[in-house]
Amino acid sequence: MDEFENWKNGNTGYPMVDAGMRQLINTGYIHNRVRMISASFLCKHLLIDWRWGEAYFAEKLLDYELSSNNGNWQWVAGTGIEAMPYFRIFNPVTQGRKFDPDGSYVRQYVPEVGRLPDRFVHCPWEAPDHVLEGAGLRLGKDYPRPIVDLAGSRERALDAFKSLAQRAS
Repeated sequence: MDEFENWKNGNTGYPMVDAGMRQLINTGYIHNRVRMISASFLCKHLLIDWRWGEAYFAEKLLDYELSSNNGNWQWVAGTGIEAMPYFRIFNPVTQGRKFDPDGSYVRQYVPEVGRLPDRFVHCPWEAPDHVLEGAGLRLGKDYPRPIVDLAGSRERALDAFKSLAQRAS
């Protein structure tokens, strides 16, 4: 399965992104903060064209509205009129810890990580083996390992955007 399919199906290995995408699949809705996190992950960490995500949201969102959806995607991708700076890249772990500190949102949509302690619910790969075992979680079997390294994919995105900016000037 490719990265786009993993993103669409909520199988990226990043619980906050996966919770949002699974909520979309199950309810046709995602909270705005999680929309931004999921969109940023697609555009910046995976370097997938924002239009793919916009088209998928158009297909799934019950509250879809063309100009709002396109504008939001362009803002996150750094391509719109009043775009988010290209160097602003949402970290799904940091965002999860800040906006879902006890993991209740993630646990609702990603039950595989539900038995992890709060400190690991947004980053199960950081949990020691005995914690994973105690939670009944086998990474790569019960829940995917991260499909990209956050630090590496952030640097890759920054390099790509800097290169584009240099070519444009």
